[in-house]
Formats: sequence, C-alpha cells, structure tokens
Amino acid sequence: MKKLFIGLYARTFCHTTEDLAKVKEAMTNVLGDFELRISKTEGHHGNPITVIESTIDKMNGISEFFAKVDDHDLSLIEDTLATRVDDGCNLFLKIDKQEAFLGKVKLGHEDDFISLRIRVAAFPARCEIAQSIIREYLALERARRGGSATISGISHTDD
Repeated sequence: MKKLFIGLYARTFCHTTEDLAKVKEAMTNVLGDFELRISKTEGHHGNPITVIESTIDKMNGISEFFAKVDDHDLSLIEDTLATRVDDGCNLFLKIDKQEAFLGKVKLGHEDDFISLRIRVAAFPARCEIAQSIIREYLALERARRGGSATISGISHTDD
C-alpha cells in the first residue's frame, strides 16, 4: 500500500472582530479533533491578529478531510490542479471559513478562509507526478462514495 500524502498544514487568522471560539470551531469542523496551536501577531496597521494552526501527519486524518469535501469541489480541485500544486509537491486549498463554521467544507473564493497545504508523497518530487497522484486519489475518493474500490493498491487508511 502506498502513502499518498505526507502531511496537511492548516492556518487561519482570527481578527479582533471575530469570535476566537467560533474560528477554532471552524478549524475543527474542517480538520477533525486535532491540536490547534494559537499564537498572536499584529497586522500592518498594528491591529492584533490571532493565528490558529494545525498539522495532520496521518494519512487517515487527511482522508477524513477529503471525505468532507463535496463532489463539486473535488471536481474543481481536479480541474484546477495546475494552479494548486507547486514544484515542492504541495497542494494548496482555501476553505471558506464561514461555511466551515456551519459544518460545511467548501472551497473559498473570498478573503476569509482557512489555508491548507497538503504535501504529496511524490517520488521523484515533480509537480506532474504530484498532480497524477492527486488525480488518482480523487478518483479513489469518488469510487469510495459510490462503493468500495481500490486503485493501484492505494488505501484510504495508510499511515
């Protein structure tokens, strides 16, 4: 069995106009019950900002995240892979923070989002290989939703 993802790093900001508990809840809705790290910084104009971060290094935790993404957004991720995967084999996603608070994992298009960086286990480490792995994984996720399937020996629960 292959491990497809090395880890997921998530970060969002809580501004003074936002309720920290609600922003933390949004992160938990997206990631599940993983440790949240809280730090303080300030914005360009000296305004206080709370930074909320988390890391998932288990494949099943990353799989649980993808299981929350609806079919439309899975297709959108696949259709836009060329703009979402860098030369370091990282997949970048923005999740709508307001929708996350409501319990929905939707891709974000506004300024208020949870930033995700998912490191793909591509060898050799090339963007094209990472994109291929992601496409195969998304096909596996769609097959899982429609019934049980395994593609090229890939499993959702590899660690």
